[in-house]
Formats: sequence, C-alpha cells, structure tokens
Amino acid sequence: MKEVKIYTIVSDQLSPPITGESFCTDMVRHSDYADLEEKCAALAAENAGLKKSEVEFNEYCRHECEDVGDTWVDDFTETPATDAFLAEVRASGVDAAIEHLHKKFGGTGHIGVSVMALEWLAQEIRKGGAA
Repeated sequence: MKEVKIYTIVSDQLSPPITGESFCTDMVRHSDYADLEEKCAALAAENAGLKKSEVEFNEYCRHECEDVGDTWVDDFTETPATDAFLAEVRASGVDAAIEHLHKKFGGTGHIGVSVMALEWLAQEIRKGGAA
C-alpha cells in the first residue's frame, strides 16, 4: 500500500484560512485522500457482501436443520463503521440529486417540495432510518 504523506502548513496560509486550536494544520494530498477513500469504499463493499453471505448461509442452515425449530439464533456480525460509510455513500447520491435539481431547475421555482423531500431523505439515510 502506498504511504500517505502528511504535510504541515501554517493554518492562515490555507485558502480559505482555517482558524482553530492550532497554529499549524496537518494536510494530505487530494490524490492520497482519494486513494484512501477508494480503498475504504472497496472494503465497505466487501463487508456488505460478507454480511449478505452470512445471512444467506444462516438461512441455508435454518432450512437444512429444521429439527432445531425456533432455537436457531440470528447472531450476525455487527459492522457499524461499514453501515455508516455505506449510508453516507447513499446520502451523498441524494445530495448530488439535489445539486442537479438546483442546477437544472433552480430558476423555475418549481423544485422546493422535491428538494425538501430529498433533503429529508438524505438526513434519514445518514441517521440509518431509510434504506
């Protein structure tokens, strides 16, 4: 894996300047950040696939071992970081749709309700309440 180099810069030399608790700010190159984001997305996709196969295997075992009745336990692996990442990916898609509506129909005055509904959807997805 390529090493991500961390750079330090005086905060007020950034554009826009960053005001915060420190004189300096640690930065990474956009290309390094994009590479890491891509790897994170690939890992999240793998985890989602593993979760799906876990459910399918559990269903198979439940079917093959009918004599155990209702004692079969659905003890699935928890993956909160993956779930949160995938929710953000889905919500970002909704944000992109909102931006597209503004660009395409912004001057018409006919997108308010649609945009509000999409903003609500993005919030719900981020909270984990919408699929």
